[in-house]
Amino acid sequence: MNQINLSGRRAIVTGGAQGIGGATARRLAAEGAQVLIADTDAELALANVKCITDAGGSAAHMTGDVSKEETAEGMVSEAMSRFGRLDILVQNAFGVSSDTFGGGAVEMQLQAWREVMDLLTGALFLGAKYGVPAMEASGPSEGFDAGGLAEHGLHRGDPPPAGVGRIINMSSVHGLLQAAGILAYEAGKSAAIGMTRQMAIDYGPKGITVNAIAPGHILTEKIQKMWEEEGNEEGYRLFEIQYPVRRLGTLADIASAVAFLSTDEASFITGVCLPVDGGLSIQLQENIVMEVKDYIQQNPGIKSHFDSWGEGGQRK
Repeated sequence: MNQINLSGRRAIVTGGAQGIGGATARRLAAEGAQVLIADTDAELALANVKCITDAGGSAAHMTGDVSKEETAEGMVSEAMSRFGRLDILVQNAFGVSSDTFGGGAVEMQLQAWREVMDLLTGALFLGAKYGVPAMEASGPSEGFDAGGLAEHGLHRGDPPPAGVGRIINMSSVHGLLQAAGILAYEAGKSAAIGMTRQMAIDYGPKGITVNAIAPGHILTEKIQKMWEEEGNEEGYRLFEIQYPVRRLGTLADIASAVAFLSTDEASFITGVCLPVDGGLSIQLQENIVMEVKDYIQQNPGIKSHFDSWGEGGQRK
């Protein structure tokens, strides 16, 4: 693991108990940040805190649904009370099952649509609403040296507040590319990219960068368990061959991207959606189709991940 210095930084990671959020919390802590994990699962959040502290890091947790205003406000207040400042906000929470968000406009219930959109977009809104003022109040992060900016003669007077804060919103490759039967998920992840760009414009003058990450298929603990239970190596390979790099992503791939975007070195990067997807989103669809077709012809008895899905994106 390449070292990135986040010593003195204080971070919040929503959905930080497991999966992408869990790995991100561990990576930020390993690089020296103090981390507050916000998650609905207190047991898993506490287990991840223990994992971090056992490794010599600093972490705490709070339980709650960050799409609720009182939780979002309390989360930021807890971080400020515990750490005295806020430098990094990673907005990763997504606690909706596939049974809830599956389907198009015809199949999906209005209440389910609202719940998914509230979590995917409302949580980002609330995180920024309360996180940005906290970052402003905190001022430039400890150890940030803006003096070098003056050497280039690009401005006069005091250096701009380039090190005040970092917000990283978790989108998805589904925010860039669309598939059938998951309207709410794709709408929410696309909206996350638009919100990121708008926030970058709004809060750049305050010294806060806002970026998004669009993961491809990531081998999380849940997906790993599913593949092991199904014992479907050929189906797993069917996923891999859709990627130019011929593998799925790892938790470390995403955590590393978040860690970099949290650094001083990323201070001139804002409003960007970074695909961490092994090249999936740059391909013409016919390239993927040909790769999959050839593989299926070579493995006629293959079972795929999609065999367990019914009409409208619902799991059977």
